[in-house]
Amino acid sequence: MKLKRFPVLLEGGSSLDWLEASYMAKVDIIGSQAMVVHQLDGAPQLDRLVESGEAQWITEFRCPRTLLSRETRSSERTQRIVWNEEETIDQMFLVPGLVAVAELVLDPSGLNPFGWLSSISVEVPSGWWLARAQARRVKPLVASLVRFRRDTNLECGRMAVNEVTEGGNPYFVVKMASDLYEKRKDCRDIQIAGLIGACARLPYSSMGRDTQGQDREHHDHALAQELRHRFEKAQVADWTSDQFDPAQAATLLEAFHVPAVGEVE
Repeated sequence: MKLKRFPVLLEGGSSLDWLEASYMAKVDIIGSQAMVVHQLDGAPQLDRLVESGEAQWITEFRCPRTLLSRETRSSERTQRIVWNEEETIDQMFLVPGLVAVAELVLDPSGLNPFGWLSSISVEVPSGWWLARAQARRVKPLVASLVRFRRDTNLECGRMAVNEVTEGGNPYFVVKMASDLYEKRKDCRDIQIAGLIGACARLPYSSMGRDTQGQDREHHDHALAQELRHRFEKAQVADWTSDQFDPAQAATLLEAFHVPAVGEVE
């Protein structure tokens, strides 16, 4: 049985269902809440569905480790999303978009004529995502990759890096000598130094490949995929390449701050 498909407007224009329409979500995260602003252009058909109550703006909150999935819906383009930290473990994501809240008929004008006939309206089932943004990580990428901890066994001024795969999620622990941890843990340059060390470990980590070129356990983990996407977008070699440069990779993720002329350091 052939599955019926329905049009979806994806953030970034990766969907070929629409000719000129665009959708994006602006997400600001502070603590355990987020403000989401939905931005839709070139699709008056979708605007009319919101006005008629047949569609609503939606933000889904996901926590894969606890199997938590909660939706917040609204007829307003600005949404406030709140979650309880006690319900979550490890990574959390926000997925904004526009969803059909009833079976509806979509005006095909504006859809790509190579996939949709302009003379035939499109019947869309309730619950279908009419527009969908890319998932937003609640915790910043670098915070998911690197964690800083005190190590009383290290001599003054020293740090070391090792990988941890706790609960099936890989990350790097930057161990810092007590004096360094107490006095300079929050120094940006020290944190970037630890990030460079973590990036240097990537080729030998569970997200890399073994000596026979076979993918290790977490080669396709969501964190690894997101890192590779960031590097590819910036045209920087990732850790599977002989051209991989840990310093370049780390400072792509978190650049050193260079004071402007007259700025106090």
